[in-house]
Amino acid sequence: MGLMVPWMIIMYIIFIYSYLTERQKETAGQSLFAALFSLIFAIITAYTIYVAEYQALKQMRNETTSAKPIDSWFKTYFSKKWQKTIWLSIWMTFLFLVGWALLVGIGEIGIEASGLAMLLSLVINSSIPTILIVIFIISFIMFILFGIIYIMKQYKYIFIPFISLDNSSMKGFKLVAKSRDLTKGHRWEIFVMHLSFFWWFLLIVITLGLASCYVMPYIYLTLAGYYDLINKDVQAAEITHKPEPIQAVILQPHSTY
Repeated sequence: MGLMVPWMIIMYIIFIYSYLTERQKETAGQSLFAALFSLIFAIITAYTIYVAEYQALKQMRNETTSAKPIDSWFKTYFSKKWQKTIWLSIWMTFLFLVGWALLVGIGEIGIEASGLAMLLSLVINSSIPTILIVIFIISFIMFILFGIIYIMKQYKYIFIPFISLDNSSMKGFKLVAKSRDLTKGHRWEIFVMHLSFFWWFLLIVITLGLASCYVMPYIYLTLAGYYDLINKDVQAAEITHKPEPIQAVILQPHSTY
C-alpha cells in the first residue's frame, strides 16, 4: 500500500501543474519542464509497478508479513542486486513493446490531425478533401489494429517481473522467452481477470486516484498468485515428463579359455 504513495504524490503534482498552466500561454521552458516531469513520472511509475509486483509475490509466498514500504524502497530494492534485476525487467518489457506503442501513437496522431483538418473544412464551409477522409480511415484502422496487438503483447510479457524475481541471474531475452512460454494458453484468462477489476478501476477514477492505495496492491497480489499457480503447474509438468537418466551399461568380455 505504501509503495503507491510516491507515485500518487507525483501524479497529483502533475495534475495541479497542468490545471494551473492550462489557461496560460506555455513558454519553451515550461514545455521542457512539463516534458521532463512527465518522463520522471513514467520512470517512477514503471519502478513502482515492478517493486509492487515483487513485493506482492513475496507476500503471496509468505516471505514477508507486511509491505514495509520504507525497507522495500530504500533498503531492499535500492541495493545493487535489485537495481540490476528491476531495470533489466523494465528495459526488456519496454524493448519489446515500444515499436507497437509507436505505431499506435502514429495512428492516434493521424486521427487527431485529419479530424482537426476536416473540422476546419466544415467551419469555413469548404468540402472535405478525399485525402483527409482516407488518412482518417487508415489512421483509425492503424490505431485499432496496433492497439489490439499492443495489448496482446503486453499480456505476453506480463510475467517478466515475477520471473526475474525467481531467476535473478537469467539474461534479458531468456526472461522474455520464459514469460512467453508461461503465458501461452493463459493470456485470455489473464485479460478476463483484469476485466473483472473494472468496477475497482472506476472507483480509482471516482476517488481521483486515492482508491489505488488499496486497489492496485490487490490487483498485483491476484496477478502474483496467478503466476505462482501457472509456474508450479509448468514445473510439475516438466518433472512428470522428464526422461529417466540412461544408465551406462558396461559389457564384460567373456573369456574363451
